[in-house]
Amino acid sequence: MTSPRTSIIMPVYNTANSVVTAIESVLKQTDLDFELLIINDHSPDNADEVIKKYLEITPDNRIRYITNHKNLGLAATRNRGMKIARGQWLAFIDSDDAYKPSFLETLHASATDDIDIVACGLETVYEDGTRKPRPGKLKGSFTGREAMIALMRDELTPYACNKIFRKSAVGSQEFPLINRVEDAGFSIAVYKTARYVKEIEDRLYLYTVNPLSITWGSTPPITEMNRFMDYLKDTTGAHEGDEEEQNALAVSWVLTYLNGAQSALRLNPETSGSYLGECRKALRFPIIQRAIKSGSMYGVAAVLLKVSPWIYRKVYGLYIKRTYGL
Repeated sequence: MTSPRTSIIMPVYNTANSVVTAIESVLKQTDLDFELLIINDHSPDNADEVIKKYLEITPDNRIRYITNHKNLGLAATRNRGMKIARGQWLAFIDSDDAYKPSFLETLHASATDDIDIVACGLETVYEDGTRKPRPGKLKGSFTGREAMIALMRDELTPYACNKIFRKSAVGSQEFPLINRVEDAGFSIAVYKTARYVKEIEDRLYLYTVNPLSITWGSTPPITEMNRFMDYLKDTTGAHEGDEEEQNALAVSWVLTYLNGAQSALRLNPETSGSYLGECRKALRFPIIQRAIKSGSMYGVAAVLLKVSPWIYRKVYGLYIKRTYGL
């Protein structure tokens, strides 16, 4: 059997209302050389019925439909998909999002022989159907080390869904089983060993903002954020690296706990007081100083959170409204 150029992995969980749109966005690709692995992660809604009905009406031998016998979570489901993928390249799509038709064609056109990962820009899609460009990041070609450092500094996109990965460059690397940071963890790890990474301007991935999703509707446990920082140390070795790597790791540290604090400020759970206290405690001044030394504004934001959570809440509220409309 001839291997497809790209294996596209689509985990499905609680997205019965959007999964067909996601599937159709893959089938509308101008690059036809792909396989689509739809993996139902034991979804509690009627996604299984919806998918089976769609595939019965619209059969396509490029699609494989797989079901998990129990809920594994996003990272483990993607890992299962990578194990059975036959393609030379890997791509990922969330089942409440969509590709633009030229996603695969455009990204592959940018993948020269020594480029192992290509990433594109994104558009945010709101509940009323309106779209807005996602905030931009650096564009161009980077060595794997440069990309790893830039991603830890939040200067490149952390998402897996707006990229294609050369399968041989991914090797045995898997998504870490750490809630909400699996994308960044996977990308940073693959960047470390990649030859070159390229980020292009074209916004070809449609990212849906759902206030009830894990990203927007929950607060990450402190233990998960701690595990993520341990994972970054083990994966990158940046804590024992040169000053540039140590400063980049400091930025990632600051951003991780800022994101946790921001979710608590946005959602205001009953435990928000103690949770914010833990986040502020984790933002130690030596780490903040390294982040500021690297030129990152996140270091300044961390100082503001440490000094006055009330002012920080106001500033963050204005930012989230302007950037994401929430």
